[in-house]
Amino acid sequence: MKTEIINCDCGSHSLHIKVDKNYNCVNLGLWLYGFHDGKLSWKNRFKILFNGHTDSDLIILHKEELQKYIDVLQKANEELEDLTPRERTIRKFEKETGMKIDRNDLK
Repeated sequence: MKTEIINCDCGSHSLHIKVDKNYNCVNLGLWLYGFHDGKLSWKNRFKILFNGHTDSDLIILHKEELQKYIDVLQKANEELEDLTPRERTIRKFEKETGMKIDRNDLK
């Protein structure tokens, strides 16, 4: 699965979602784009004046982006394998060491 990007309605954040099959997990990245050209809109200036912040710690998703977020997470969940903790540990060890373990020897 390639990295899926879901943009915040405020225009200054995005979520980057990618399945990591090597570790059988989903990576979520929160990106903050800053103030673009260094200038804040009047709306954001008033928010800072009255609230002290511009919701910089929130990801705001309306219906379309929320549905995309749900779809991406469902797709990621389908890509992940149902591994036992033992198998997950073995795969992690194999990846980190480069050694291949014969599962028949472990029984």
